[in-house]
Amino acid sequence: MFFQQIILGLREGSLFALIALGLVIVHKTTGVVNFAYGHMGMFAAFMTYTFYSIMGLPLLVAVLLGISFAVVIGILTEKFLLRPIRHLSHSAMLIITLGMLMILEGLALLIWKQDFQQIPNLVVGRPLRLNLGESFLIITRQDLLIFILTASIVFGTFFYLKASKLGLAVRATSQNEESAKLMGIRVGAVYAFAWGLGTGLSALAAILAAPRTQVQPNMMLDLQIQGLTAAVLGGFDSLPGAIVGGLLLGIIEQLVAQYISVELKMGIALFIIILLLLVKPDGILGKSTKRRV
Repeated sequence: MFFQQIILGLREGSLFALIALGLVIVHKTTGVVNFAYGHMGMFAAFMTYTFYSIMGLPLLVAVLLGISFAVVIGILTEKFLLRPIRHLSHSAMLIITLGMLMILEGLALLIWKQDFQQIPNLVVGRPLRLNLGESFLIITRQDLLIFILTASIVFGTFFYLKASKLGLAVRATSQNEESAKLMGIRVGAVYAFAWGLGTGLSALAAILAAPRTQVQPNMMLDLQIQGLTAAVLGGFDSLPGAIVGGLLLGIIEQLVAQYISVELKMGIALFIIILLLLVKPDGILGKSTKRRV
């Protein structure tokens, strides 16, 4: 039973990690916390539902189109809404993301109403059963897909950011924008890449969660809060920290729900995280920064 809860916690934690990773990429590169992040993923899930259930496209094609739609929305948001005011007001950029949240929620209600829609599991089949002696460990095909996709995206993202020229440009821009410009880096393209990648990860998380949460305007509200929490727990300036924070938060919540209280799982998990952050305020893998005053 304990190991089964760990598996369920890792499933939820993988989704938290994907969301946290996207949030950290955007924040680390552009300095903006995207409050519309979850709703961008929600809207992409609705588009995936439309492509699949209404237009009759194959599920895989619908998923790819939905994620591509989210990437485009992220790029356009950065280019036309945030970039023009980037050097004028940081607070204004945060307000714009809040405005995007309300606009996307309103559009979803206008187009798809308040009805709950369904996206099926991306893979089906009999769950895997591992014999542990006195008990069995059950892993569904969808859970296995979530684990594989999360691991592939995490390692792929880290490798690309470390080994490619664009990855070098992203790291240089995140450290010092002005120096990056002097080196000939197209900072605008780097910001667009970060927003596109981050929003695409939100869409993927929403689509993977949709078979359980169903597609509805507030489907990503809790997941975004948990993703933000995971990012803070791991360290908001650390990509590996986002993954560690997401997985740890998922396991903590699942164990609390199983052995203490389902109703209090988020509250108790957040309390535990607060205690951890009191010991290490910068997060598990975050780096402390010194400021001259």
